[in-house]
Amino acid sequence: MAEPGSSYCLEHRPARSPKETDPFYLSVAWRRFRTWYLGQHPLCEQCEREGRLTPAAMVDHVVELKDGGDRLSEDNAMACCWKCHGIKTAAEKNRRKNHQ
Repeated sequence: MAEPGSSYCLEHRPARSPKETDPFYLSVAWRRFRTWYLGQHPLCEQCEREGRLTPAAMVDHVVELKDGGDRLSEDNAMACCWKCHGIKTAAEKNRRKNHQ
């Protein structure tokens, strides 16, 4: 049976290429900033704007690093839950695809 959105079944679909992680995200500086920021912003900031109280699971760059966003700036950081992060990431991916 084909996976939704794919012409391949689970057994025969091509392997995804592994996601490359920017080495910055493994740095001590990022880990410290992330821990500090989540301590200051324990709830998903997008959910809060929409009236929901959802624990944050990660810190996201508002302007992505590949677009020139500041790496360790509080002004370029946003605490996110997994759902909001996925929505933002998909929107950024579509934006990039449509502007090539």
